[in-house]
Formats: sequence, structure tokens, C-alpha cells
Amino acid sequence: MTNKLYFLSIDIKGYPLFEQNLNLSLLTENRVSQDYAESLMPLFGSNYTNNITTIVGKNATGKTMILKMTIGILSLLLGGKSIIETKLSEIFFDDSKVTFNTYFYGDDRFIFKDELIIEKDRVTNDLIIKSEKIYQKKALISDSKKKLLDFSKAKLIMDRNNLKPEVAAILSTDDSIFRTIIKMNNYFIPVIADNTFFTNRNLFISDLGNVPSEILRYLDPSIEYLKIERADIKGGKAFYRLKFKNGDKEITDSNFATIEYYLSSGTAKGISLYTQMLRVLQSGGIIFVDEIENHFNHAIARTFINYFKDPAININNAKLIFTSHCAEFLDDLDRNDQIYLARRLHQISLTRYSSTKMRSDILRSDVFMSDSIHGTAPEYSAYLALKKATTNHTMFNKLS
Repeated sequence: MTNKLYFLSIDIKGYPLFEQNLNLSLLTENRVSQDYAESLMPLFGSNYTNNITTIVGKNATGKTMILKMTIGILSLLLGGKSIIETKLSEIFFDDSKVTFNTYFYGDDRFIFKDELIIEKDRVTNDLIIKSEKIYQKKALISDSKKKLLDFSKAKLIMDRNNLKPEVAAILSTDDSIFRTIIKMNNYFIPVIADNTFFTNRNLFISDLGNVPSEILRYLDPSIEYLKIERADIKGGKAFYRLKFKNGDKEITDSNFATIEYYLSSGTAKGISLYTQMLRVLQSGGIIFVDEIENHFNHAIARTFINYFKDPAININNAKLIFTSHCAEFLDDLDRNDQIYLARRLHQISLTRYSSTKMRSDILRSDVFMSDSIHGTAPEYSAYLALKKATTNHTMFNKLS
């Protein structure tokens, strides 16, 4: 029997740009009403996970960095990749020891905590896993939300620094031992899709074969078709055919960059994102999207977000984790605990909206844009200073 393994939460400690303990969790924090549980996945008892999580913040508040950290750890633990193959290699810049506590839940009613420390090797300067411990405990219906991730009495089942010599000898310094847990328990690992950038759209578009006419019509009604042909059934080199409705010419090339030249950036990103979302919705996986509104009008972004709220579409409880600058999306979400506010006061922090105790009769977008929670919007004094400087520059140019 194959059981599915679900990502629950991650704590990041010791990263120099972050506050001491930065947490991102998919677990619900507030009470769940069955009347508003369509965008949630039941785990057991009164425990649920959100199918949508967003990180909203102004520029330079670490939103992309937090996504990269999370994607990197999941790729390391669940994807079987080495550190150098993940996004973690992009964001370590000094000799800090960074601790990641990552929590998972299995369908066989076990909860796991992977406690992992990454640092730079002083000799090679490569990133290595300094230590890794894996704890396990049985999921009990009687466990409250607060006790769910309490591992103080849990069983230590694997310790990287206490392995059998023959096992330790073949273990690479940048590979996680969590893959052993996956294999021993025969866990199914859902798709983890990364859309924090979409420069390699070719990879995702070619997954679809012919791009569905429905998504083309939605993004750009002038396109008649976009077809992808392959040299062999094993997924060899692709050949692209693009035709517009108002033209007789078919545009063909084996290099997608040529095809991309004829597409708007929004259409190219939309096809890429739609392709990834289909894979994630089919497998019940997780997709990470950075600045979901980038290159889209808000109606298109909302369409993609709503797929994960719709139980008729999201039948496998797939997860969408996205960042945005757009405060309007906050008013579309069902729950306060689906929202994290990224701020950079002294260090980068994440604040769950549900923990702010803001009045429910005030629009979340108004709270965000008014800077009622300090650090969510540009300071008014900075706005005035910029306005004054701009006025001075324009006046100087007029006089000269």
C-alpha cells in the first residue's frame, strides 16, 4: 500500500537576514467551520491544512527568498536532490549555520520532524549538512493544534551522526537521509512545482503536447493553435507550430525562443503556469508562484488562484503558495490564516494575519495599504521625501 506524505510546516533559524525563528505553515490556526472548509484539506481530528497560502509584502521584504528556502528544503528532503541542485545554493552567502525544522504528515497517521543544519565547509566552501535528526510520532485525534508539532516526547528514529559505518561511508555530505524514511514507508511524493521564475517556459509548455485551445483563447483570442511535436515518444527534441487566426502563415521552429517572440509575456507565463498547475492539481502536489500578478491582469491571476479554492477542480487538495504585492487578493481569500505578511523592520519577518487580531469588519487590503500593521506599506515620511526630491529635480531642470 502506498501512503501519501504531506508538507505541513517549516521553521528557519539562524539565517542572518531573518528574525530568529521564521515560520511558514500550511496548518490552519483558527477554528474550522464546515460551511467554509472548501479550500481546506482535512488531516485527522480537528486538524486541517490550507490549500492556498500567500505571502504579501512590499518590495525587499524577503518574499522570494522565503519561497526559495522552502522550495530548496522540499527538493532536498522529498525530491532526492543534493544541496547544490536546489535553490539553497543561491541564498547562502556567509558562514552561518542555518537550522531547518520541517514537518510532514503521512496517510499512515505518522508525523515527522526533520531537524537539519546546513553550513559551509571551511575547506571546500561547499554547502554541507552538518547534522540531521528525524523524529516520528503517532498522530492522535486527541492532539490539539498546539500539540500537533510538539516533538518534545517524540521518538528519534534516525541520526545522521550516528549511522552504521557502512551507511555513513556512502552518504554524501550534501544529501539528506530523509529519502530513507520515504523508501521505508513507501510514501508517494507529490509534484513540487517551482514557478518562482519562468525563463525556461519551454520545459513546461512541452509537457502538454498541443496547448489546450481553451487556455489560448483565454489568454490571447488571436491565437488559433500552438502545437508541440516530438521526435520520439520518449520526450525528445520538440518542434513548435504557432498560428494566429488573422494570418495565413504558420510559425515553426525547434527553438521555443523563436515562438516566444510572437507571444506576449503574459501569454507565455500563463501557458507555463497553467501547465504546471494542471500537473499539481492532478497529483495533489504543491506549486510555488512568485508575484502571481506579474504580467497578468488581476482577473487572470484570480482565475488561477480560484482553481485551488474550487473543490470540483482541486479534488486532490493540491497546494498553491504564492507571493504578491497586490493587497486586493487578500480580500478574496477565505481565511486569515491563509495570509502571511512579510516585513523588514530590523530583520525579515513573517506575521500570520490571523495572529494580528485585526477587526474582521475592516478589509484586509485596507489594513495592508494603510500600514496599520507597521511595515506593510511604504512609510508616509519616505513618500513625502521622495515627492520633495522629485519636485526639486524637475524645478532644477526647468530653471536650467
